[in-house]
Amino acid sequence: MRPHLKTCIFSVLLLMSRTANSQSLPIVGSIDSNRASKSNVVVEDKRDSLAKAKFRADEWNRRAIDPGRPAPRNGQSPIRAEFADIVGGKELLSQEDVCGVMNAKPMPRTQCKSVAEVAIDSKDEMRGPWRAHQLTIDLFTNQSGFGYIRMLSSENERGKQMASPGIDRVELVSLLTKDEPSVYVLDRIPIPSAMRLARRRPLDEFEELGLDAVRRGSDLVWTQESPNRMFGAIRASESCLECHTGAKEKDLLGAFTYYLEISMDKLGKSDRR
Repeated sequence: MRPHLKTCIFSVLLLMSRTANSQSLPIVGSIDSNRASKSNVVVEDKRDSLAKAKFRADEWNRRAIDPGRPAPRNGQSPIRAEFADIVGGKELLSQEDVCGVMNAKPMPRTQCKSVAEVAIDSKDEMRGPWRAHQLTIDLFTNQSGFGYIRMLSSENERGKQMASPGIDRVELVSLLTKDEPSVYVLDRIPIPSAMRLARRRPLDEFEELGLDAVRRGSDLVWTQESPNRMFGAIRASESCLECHTGAKEKDLLGAFTYYLEISMDKLGKSDRR
């Protein structure tokens, strides 16, 4: 074979070898990149699962504990009903209450993608939506037998007792059970004896985002994508600690999910008190 022909053949073989190697390198790199990406996703999923598990454990530790019979005040019988009578269901429900619970229908899911904190009125922190939410907490506390003063309330267009006439429906988001967070489907301010009969549904997209927001420290959120919705935290006050012995003040005990007859920004402006 001629020398120059050998040189040409050698050059062609060398070029082919280099080309094959150069083409194979990105493929190997791509596989490694995909593996690393999948590994990162697995790590993030594990962290997310651990964070959720910690939330559930913390919430479960804040559940209510029977504090025993309330102590008499000034020699008189206690005003508050006994914890065991209420939670155990000895307080009977009216037929209207039972029908209201059993006939309630779960709400359809939404396409909500974001939530935002409800703005606080600079002139008065307890106006509008914030006032309605605080009064709902007060009504819930008193109607459950754990409060001493029955707060003012209104009737909505359907004749249901609510903290504001602009609220069509308010449902309790349960966090203090071993189950995943869920919503008690009720057509009234929830009390423990009514919740024994209530069906429960999973959270919709708005409520999932709302729960994440209140767990991170927000107290009242809404969404522009559905302005007739609102989601508010129920946090432990000093009076809650008698029963929720594992809780500290401001701990998250639950939440309310609201369905409004008007947009959130108009809530409370037409209240006549």
